[in-house]
Amino acid sequence: MNYQILPLFFSHLSTLLFFLSAIGLTFFGLSAPVVYFILLVLVLPIGLSMHLHRLNETGTALTLSENVWWMTYVYGLPAPEQRAMLKNPCFYSTDRIQQFFIRGFAGKISLQLTCIAIHIYECFALEKEPLSIALALLVLLFLLCALGRSAFTASLIVTGKWQSETLTTDSGSVWYQGVITKGTRRETLFSRLV
Repeated sequence: MNYQILPLFFSHLSTLLFFLSAIGLTFFGLSAPVVYFILLVLVLPIGLSMHLHRLNETGTALTLSENVWWMTYVYGLPAPEQRAMLKNPCFYSTDRIQQFFIRGFAGKISLQLTCIAIHIYECFALEKEPLSIALALLVLLFLLCALGRSAFTASLIVTGKWQSETLTTDSGSVWYQGVITKGTRRETLFSRLV
């Protein structure tokens, strides 16, 4: 059972802390973290979910979901709720997996580059105070680390250094999903994308 005591968009405490720190940075003239939050935490996952839903309806993708029970608190009263969480999508071929995730990471990287460009533009307008400069460097470091992780994952996908797993449905159709393994750790490509 998962517990949600925060508003809808903040199902994790880390997301709430990121948002609050991004709002706090706007008082120092740095709005790139807020733009990052809006584009990459809200818009990108919603856009990907809508695109996968459309692909699922046309039969070119299979979206797997997992039912998870949440205990939400509405005005202090507990209310159990069942949610369907989107898992790693499956496609009819490994080439289609690679194509989907290359396009997805290209979109994500372009959004991250947009946030970096906004941040650099804002840095020129900053007052030259030590605290503002230190915060600007921390934000730039965060944005560059996020971009580096996305670029690294995209390079793994382009060079074929990922694995596909087969999934056979009850009707007998075979689908493929992409994963990255590092030692004994297994991570889905979709979790890296969103």
